[in-house]
Amino acid sequence: MHIRRALPSDYDRILSLWEDARQTMLAAGNPQWQGAYPGVEEAREDIAAGDAYLLEIDGEAMGIMAVNDTVPAEYAPLPWQTTGLAYTIHRLGVHSSLLRQGYAATMLLHAEAIAREQGATCIHIDTYSPNVGAQQLFEQLGYRRVGPFEMTQKPLPYIAFEKAL
Repeated sequence: MHIRRALPSDYDRILSLWEDARQTMLAAGNPQWQGAYPGVEEAREDIAAGDAYLLEIDGEAMGIMAVNDTVPAEYAPLPWQTTGLAYTIHRLGVHSSLLRQGYAATMLLHAEAIAREQGATCIHIDTYSPNVGAQQLFEQLGYRRVGPFEMTQKPLPYIAFEKAL
């Protein structure tokens, strides 16, 4: 198992991982990624920017995330407690066959290492409020719940988390 920066040749793998996550979330009553997000545009942008990372096991892409210093506009009113450079984890997904086996935690820890290497003082992540499993994982890894925020296309709030590095 290793985590590496995604390449343009990984484009279809990324879309496949997101589709697997989309179906898994929907089956669990979480419509977080229904519709076109994340999709073609996000995959292209994440790869081109060098922000996409794949978890590989025996040569197979089994997890995806983007890590960068881009802060979503929706985060602006939230009561963040850590000052300085913030990194954000976007579009984290692990193949459904690996859920609850520690792979998502491994990816989060890798994202934290990337952020530290770039001089970040904290890392942010969010999830849709029905995604209780993700919320529990974040809290187990020391992320602090910052608060809810709204996304215009969703009826329920998202919940933002922060971890000082």
